[in-house]
Amino acid sequence: MRAMKSTPSLHLEPRRSLRAVALVTASHAATATLLLALPWPVGARAAGVAAIVLAGALAVRRIAGRCAPASLRVGVDGRIAIARRDGRMEAGEVLADSYVGRRLTTIVWRPDGAHRVRTLLILADTFPEEDFRRLRVVLRYGRALDAASGSNGVDAGRSASHA
Repeated sequence: MRAMKSTPSLHLEPRRSLRAVALVTASHAATATLLLALPWPVGARAAGVAAIVLAGALAVRRIAGRCAPASLRVGVDGRIAIARRDGRMEAGEVLADSYVGRRLTTIVWRPDGAHRVRTLLILADTFPEEDFRRLRVVLRYGRALDAASGSNGVDAGRSASHA
C-alpha cells in the first residue's frame, strides 16, 4: 500500500486592495452622512459620526494597514496561516461560511484556540488574476472534500459552478 502524498498549501502574498479601501471609505462616509441628516441632538449625531469614523479607520487598518496580511497559506485541508505586516503569525481553520466568488472572496476562519471567528476580505485586485483563481479553486476544493466527507457546510457543487 502506497502512502498518500500530502497536498501542498497555496502560498500567496496579497497586495493592498485599493478597491477595498475605497469601498470601506465610501460606505462609512455614506453612513456618517445619513446619520448627520437625522433629527437628533447635535451631540448624539457627533458621537455617532465619531463611532463611524473609528469603525472605518479600524476596517481600513485591517485591510490595508499594519494588521493586513503580508502572506497567507491556504490548504485544501481547510487550514490557513496568516503572516501579518506587523510580524504576527496566526493559524486556524477555514470555515464553511466562507464565500468564494468571481470578484469577491471572504474567508471566514477560526484561529487555533479561539472562540470567535474572523473574516478576511479579498477582492480581485488583491492578487494577480491567476493567483486569485488558484485561491478560489483551493477554497472550493476544500469545501467539496468537506461535503464528500459528510460535514455540514456550503453546497460545494453549487459553488463550484461559479469558478
